[in-house]
Parts: sequence; structure tokens; C-alpha cells
Amino acid sequence: MDDKPSPRSKQKKTKKKGNTGWIVAAFSMSFVITAILSAASDKVVNALSVVVSAAVLVAIILLGIIFDIVGLAVATADISPFNSMAARKLKTGQKAVWLINNAEKVSSFCNDIVGDIAGVVSGATGAGIAIKLFSTMDTDIAFMLTLALTSLISAVTVGGKAMGKSFAIKYNTNIVLIAAKIICGFRK
Repeated sequence: MDDKPSPRSKQKKTKKKGNTGWIVAAFSMSFVITAILSAASDKVVNALSVVVSAAVLVAIILLGIIFDIVGLAVATADISPFNSMAARKLKTGQKAVWLINNAEKVSSFCNDIVGDIAGVVSGATGAGIAIKLFSTMDTDIAFMLTLALTSLISAVTVGGKAMGKSFAIKYNTNIVLIAAKIICGFRK
């Protein structure tokens, strides 16, 4: 018998190597992005007013929700309308086809890396704001208010992502088109 590997086993090895590379890249990106966003939000909370810190917190929560929507839209979108755009050499169509063909990695980046990191950083930012707001109060009252604020942040994040999921599925083609336009810099 011939000991040559079959073409199918070569594909599996290649795919496994590609997945390992993606896992390492995802781990590395998560670490770096979390470190940068955590440091930045800590500086914002400590240096700026509570109002500005709250605005940064809302922006972080919205970032997580938006990326969650994009990740799900890419994973559920039909490639057909974008294939016709790509066939007409439209950069937006080509980028949309690329996004959908790489839906596993795009979804992982949007949902897991950016979306989950935004959740972690928003929690840390909220805790920093709570400390700033409630540190002069009685310990029990400060604890309860901090708990209420961090729970509210979590609820808004989870609720926003839940609402975003049905929106992403319903309007996936439009969302992918917008994402492709943003990546292309709004070129035709």
C-alpha cells in the first residue's frame, strides 16, 4: 500500500494549521486590545469628570453592541447580491464577499474579540466611575450603589446585544454592505 497522504488529509492539516494561527492571533489581539482599552478607560475615569467618563462608558457599550451586530450579520448574510457586485468589479462588493467568505474569523473578531472585550472594559469603567461617585459614602450604601450601577451596565449591554441580534438577522445584507463600505472608505 502507498503511504502517501490523501488530498483530504492534506486539507485537514492545512485547515488545522490555519485555525491554530487564527487562535494565536485572536488571543494576541484580545490581550493587546484589552490592555489598551483598559488603560485608556482608567485614564479617562481618573482624569475627567464623571459626565465625560459616562460618555466614554456609553461609547464602549455601543461599540460592543455594534460589533456584535456586524459579526452576526456577516455570519448570516447571503453572498448572492455581493457576488453580482463583485462581478462588476465594485470594491464594496468584493469586500463584502471577502467578509462573508471569512465569516468564521470576522464573526469571531467582531463578537468575541471586540464585543466581549468591550463588555469587560465597560464593566471595569463602570466600576471606576462607581468608585469615583460613591467613595465618600457609607460603605454599605456605596456597595449597593456600585452593585446597582455595574448591574445596570451589564443589563444594558446584554439587552442591547439581544435587540441587535434580531436586527442583524433581519437586515444582514444592509449591515454587511455598510461594513464593506466602511472598510473600503466609502468608495464606490
